[in-house]
Amino acid sequence: MKKTIFARLLCTAAVLAALAPITALAVPDNLYVSANQGGSIFEYTPAGVQSTFASYPTLLPRGLAFDSNGNLFAAVNGSQGNVIKINPGGVQSKFGGSAGFLEGVAVDSTGDVFVMSQNRFTLASTIFKFTPSGTRSTFASELGQGFGLAFNSAGNLFAVDIPDRTISEYTPGGTRTTFAGPAAVGNESPLGQLAFDSAGNLFVSTLTSDFTMGSILEFTPGGTESTFATGLRSPRGLAFDSAGNLFVTENVPNNGDILEFTPGGIETVFASGLSNPQFLTFGPARGPAGPNLPDSGSTFAILSIALVALESARRRCSC
Repeated sequence: MKKTIFARLLCTAAVLAALAPITALAVPDNLYVSANQGGSIFEYTPAGVQSTFASYPTLLPRGLAFDSNGNLFAAVNGSQGNVIKINPGGVQSKFGGSAGFLEGVAVDSTGDVFVMSQNRFTLASTIFKFTPSGTRSTFASELGQGFGLAFNSAGNLFAVDIPDRTISEYTPGGTRTTFAGPAAVGNESPLGQLAFDSAGNLFVSTLTSDFTMGSILEFTPGGTESTFATGLRSPRGLAFDSAGNLFVTENVPNNGDILEFTPGGIETVFASGLSNPQFLTFGPARGPAGPNLPDSGSTFAILSIALVALESARRRCSC
């Protein structure tokens, strides 16, 4: 009897080992971009295949951010600004709002959502904080026009102020310090999204005074600045993929690009022909088969490998 139970345990272990490839294979995140083009949020596979994830024809989508549960938060703007929550099943709901024009969105490790809201008349900006249940409070007020938001690994929030040409850092309690001032950005102004790489370096897009050209600046955690890329057409959104490649939108009407930079700074065009692409984020793949699923061809291949291994294990242990 004991021998039979032991044999069954070995068989179960062999079956679980055969199925391990399914759980070990990670599905790469897709790239999401907001654009003035039809008020759309586009989704791109790692191979660059585009689809429309959401569309708001009369609205202007801006900041995008995922929480740890796979919910996408998007700032959309009409007569007022709203934060839309799209759950992993694709169901949309209004999460929060403001009378201002909403730009950057960032989510902290506890699931609180932070949104940059510009006053439509003065352009002075406020950072609002929404709890996971949607309760709104004022986290901080920027003196000038603000755009991007991003959290570092320590949970501090970074924000840009265009007129003052500064990058501010906020502790979780809201204490503000200046991370980088006007001297660091030179003759250009910080504008758009902020993004941190895996080493904790901060990247920010900047624009010339005529808003036609710009650069990507890189700051070490200690604040030392260097130029990562220059000569870009109105760079705006920034996001890193899991391999450390930096993606950048060029906010140009009708022929805006999404650029991809390797960690070494080699530039290629990932996608083109967009009208005023804005903000970027990476998140779970969403498609007809549902969230977090590979394409059907990959699924068939994975299941085939697992079934072959399972049959081999079954024959070895005769279970």
